[in-house]
Formats: sequence, structure tokens, C-alpha cells
Amino acid sequence: MLHKSKDEAVIHRNSQSCEVKEFGSITSIDGADIVINGRYPDTGYSLNEASNFVIRMLSGSGIIATRDGNAELKKGDVVFIEKGEAYYFEGQNLTLFMASSPAWTPGQYSNIDR
Repeated sequence: MLHKSKDEAVIHRNSQSCEVKEFGSITSIDGADIVINGRYPDTGYSLNEASNFVIRMLSGSGIIATRDGNAELKKGDVVFIEKGEAYYFEGQNLTLFMASSPAWTPGQYSNIDR
């Protein structure tokens, strides 16, 4: 078991519109709270070539967009993103918890134009 209190989270700022509070990981999964204010990424899409995501909306509202369409997001919604699926978020005070499997690393991730 790995237990992390909210005070142990490591804060990263991915952009002006995206703050991440990373809680750490075990080999196969990790998790983070994310707050979106605006669009993330600023242009194009985010893409992860290695991890699948389970995302639960904690508060706020917004959208998640993929090449296949958009979905409106509100508290309590859950979204599944498969590795290799391009996406972006847009919202104000859109707070979510994202679990990644396998555990997320910066080398898996990129922003792409299309």
C-alpha cells in the first residue's frame, strides 16, 4: 500500500491554464489532481503513447475534445482515454482526478498540432 496525504503532493504547472498536484505512483498506476482554467494544451492536442487514463470530474465544468468529438464535463462524470488518443480540455475551475496506467512519465507525453 502507498498512502499520500494531500500535503505530500508535488505541484507542477504544465501551462498558464493547467496546474497538476501529483501524488506519486506504484509501478503500474499513478494519480494526480488537475485544475484547468482555460484551454489545455493552449493549442493542438495532448497525446500519451504509453498510458491509459481514467478521469473523474471533481468540480467545475468544461469540455474534453478528441478527434472523434466533444463531451461536456460536470461533477461526477468519468472519462476513459486510451493510449494514443489525442485530447484537450477547456473549462473554468475544472478540477479532476486522473489515474494513469502504466504510471505516467514525461517521456510518454507530447503536445501535437493535429
